[in-house]
Amino acid sequence: MDSGVRSLVAFVVMVILAGCSMRVPAETMVGTYVASHPFGIETITLNADGTFVQRVAIQQEQPMTIRGTWDFDPKESRAHLYGSMTVADGFGHLRSDWRTVTAGVDSLDVERHWFRVVMGSAATSPYIKQ
Repeated sequence: MDSGVRSLVAFVVMVILAGCSMRVPAETMVGTYVASHPFGIETITLNADGTFVQRVAIQQEQPMTIRGTWDFDPKESRAHLYGSMTVADGFGHLRSDWRTVTAGVDSLDVERHWFRVVMGSAATSPYIKQ
């Protein structure tokens, strides 16, 4: 392989690695994340004071808004939501008890995908930072 092609390949690999990284700096976490489910829209706003607001608008249902607290583990790149609702069942369907506030912790992976921050990247409808 000549040096021009090797340089081009190296450049492309660096761009790909820069665009997708597993860890996200804590200072980029604050903001609004949206999950577009087949049955409605879910919005989570992470505030700098460690609180969050979760808004769920389900088609043909009364919308619901709750508040809770959150923290972030930068080593594991995970957001922990305390007092959130689990809306989707893991298969892209609305849970029958979606209005129930979780007593425990909802732990979501946080990754950077092509310069966008994504929570719950393995979910059918991940949360995309706006």
